[in-house]
Amino acid sequence: MFVAGGLALAAGLALAYRGHRRQSAREQSTEQLHAFVKGLGPVAADDPHASAVLGQVRELLHSRCLDLALCEGSGSWRHVIVTDDALERTQAPELPMVAQQVLTSGAPSLAGRGRSGESQRMATALVGSDGLIGVLTAEDRLGTVRGFDMGDLRLLETIGAELATALERGRLLADLERAATTDPLTKLPNLSETTRQLSVLIDTTPGGVVLAAVAVDSFREVNDSLGHEVGDELLVEVAARLRRALPAALLGRIGGGRFAVAVPTALAGEPELFGLGLRAQVEGSAQLGAIGTHVKLSLGCVRAPEHGGDAATLVRRAETAMYSARHAGGGPVLWEPAYEVQGQRKLAVVMALREALAGGAIGVAFQPKVQTATGQVSGVEALARWTHPALGEVLPDEFVPLAEASGLMGPLTAGILRQSLTACKGWQRRAYRVGVAVNVSASTVLDPAFVTEVAAVLTSVGISPELLTLELTEGVLVTDPALAVVRMLELRSLGVKLSVDDFGTGYSSLTYLKGLPVDEVKIDKGFVDGLGTEPADRAVVRAVVDIAHTLGLRVVAEGVEQEEQEAILRTLGVDEVQGHLHARPMPALEVAAWLRSRESPARR
Repeated sequence: MFVAGGLALAAGLALAYRGHRRQSAREQSTEQLHAFVKGLGPVAADDPHASAVLGQVRELLHSRCLDLALCEGSGSWRHVIVTDDALERTQAPELPMVAQQVLTSGAPSLAGRGRSGESQRMATALVGSDGLIGVLTAEDRLGTVRGFDMGDLRLLETIGAELATALERGRLLADLERAATTDPLTKLPNLSETTRQLSVLIDTTPGGVVLAAVAVDSFREVNDSLGHEVGDELLVEVAARLRRALPAALLGRIGGGRFAVAVPTALAGEPELFGLGLRAQVEGSAQLGAIGTHVKLSLGCVRAPEHGGDAATLVRRAETAMYSARHAGGGPVLWEPAYEVQGQRKLAVVMALREALAGGAIGVAFQPKVQTATGQVSGVEALARWTHPALGEVLPDEFVPLAEASGLMGPLTAGILRQSLTACKGWQRRAYRVGVAVNVSASTVLDPAFVTEVAAVLTSVGISPELLTLELTEGVLVTDPALAVVRMLELRSLGVKLSVDDFGTGYSSLTYLKGLPVDEVKIDKGFVDGLGTEPADRAVVRAVVDIAHTLGLRVVAEGVEQEEQEAILRTLGVDEVQGHLHARPMPALEVAAWLRSRESPARR
C-alpha cells in the first residue's frame, strides 16, 4: 500500500512538473512574443533586415524552416525562406499544399502529425488593408517531444497579423522613399537622387567619371503642338533608349526634357566620342502611338575630377555645356571655364527680363520699309529694345532666345504688340497711315490663345487689322507645318497680314511658299551683304523674287546699307527694302518727324 501510494504521489508530482513546465513555456513564449511585437518596425521584403525578423519568427515558432511567400500578382509568388543556417530568395508559382488550403478556406491551417519522421506544416494568410499580402508557412517543429499543435497555430496567426502590418508599413515607407527619389514618369532617379548616386560613383571610381547632360530638343515642340501626353511618351521612349544603349550607366532625369548619363572614364573614353556614340544610339525616328516624330539631342559633357569634384557642380556644368550644344548642332560640347561666366550672364539676363516685363521696361524702336520703285514708305518694323541699369544695353540677339528658352516669349510678344499698335494709332492721328510689322516666334504662333490675344489688342487699341503684319520665322513651318497653316489661316481671318521672316536661313525651301497663307517674304541680310561680290547670292535673291511674284507675294530685303545694294535689288525685282541706308531704328515719337521730313514741300 505504501508502494502504491508512493507511485501515485510520484505520478502527481510528474504531472504537476509537466504542467509547471508548460505554464513556464507559455509565459516565456508570451514574453518573447511581446518583445518581438514591441521591437517590430516597418519591414521591407527586399531589405536585409527582413531576414533577421523572419529568423526571430522562426525561433518563436521553434520551426525548422519558415517560408514567407509574397503575392506578386499573375499567379507568381516571391519566396523568402529562412532555415537555421541559410536564407534563400526565389520567385516561383508554387505554394505548399497547406498554404493553398489557407487561400481556399481563408483560415490558418495545420497539416501533418509531426511524428515518426512525418513532415508537418502550418500556414496563415497575411492580409493588409488592400487585400492579400502573402502566406507565412512554418515547417517541422524543432525537438522530439512534440509537433505543432493548435497553440502553435494560434501563435502563428498572431505573428502573421503583426508581420502583415509591418510589411504594409514597410511597403508604404518604400513607396514614399521611391516617390522622393524617383521620377514617376520614366522611373529613373530624379535630380536629387541622381546627384546622390553621382557622388557615390565619383567617390568609388579611382579613374574618374564622365557625365553627359542630355536634352531632348523636340520635347517642347511636341508638348506644345501634340499635347503633354505625347510629350510624356517621347520622354519614356528616350529613357528606354538610354537604358538599352548604356545598361550599366548611372541614368537620371534631371528636369523637363533633360537627362543625366554617367559612366567611369575607363568605359567612356574621350567625352566627345562618348557623346557622339550616345547620340548615334538614341537619336532617330520614333513612333509614339499613331504619331511619328524624331528624337534629336543636344549633349554637354564634363569629366570628374577635372571639371569639378562634387556632383552638384558637375551636373550644373554639364547642363551649361548642353545649352551651348544647342547652338553647335547638338554637340557634344565639353565644358570650359568660359561657359561659367556665360551661364551667369544668361541667368542674370533672364532674371532681369522677368522684372523688366513685369515693369514694362522693354521698349520698341521702329525701322521703316521703303518701296524700291517709288521711294514711298510702306510701313515700319517693330524691334524690341532694352537697356538695364546694371546690365546696360541688352541686344535682342541675346535676350530673345533666352525669353524663348525660359517661357517668357508670350509676355514679351504681347508687350511689343500693344506698344506697336498704340504707336501706329498715334501716327494715324497725324495722318500717316503706315502699317507696323511685329516679329512672332514659332511657339507663340502655335499657341491657340495667340489669335484671341491679337484680336483683343486690335479691338482695344482701335486700329484696322490690315495695318498689322506678323513676321513669322521659318521655324514655325517645320515645327508643325499642318498646325502652323491652321493658326495662320485664323490670323488671316482677322484681316492681319503675314510675312515669312529671314527666308533662306532656316530649314525651309521655296516649295514651302506654295499654299501658305502669307503676303510677303523677307530676304535675310546675309544674302544682301554679298550681292556685289557673290553671284550665288544674286541667284538666290532672283529665285526668291521670281517664285514669290508668281505666287502673288511681295518681297522685302532687310539689312540694306549701300545704294549699290538697293540698285541691284531694284534690278532683281525686290519690292521693298529696309536698312540703315534709309533709316536706323528710332523711337515712336521720332517716326512722325521722319515721315514728315520725306514729304514734298507742297504737302507740308
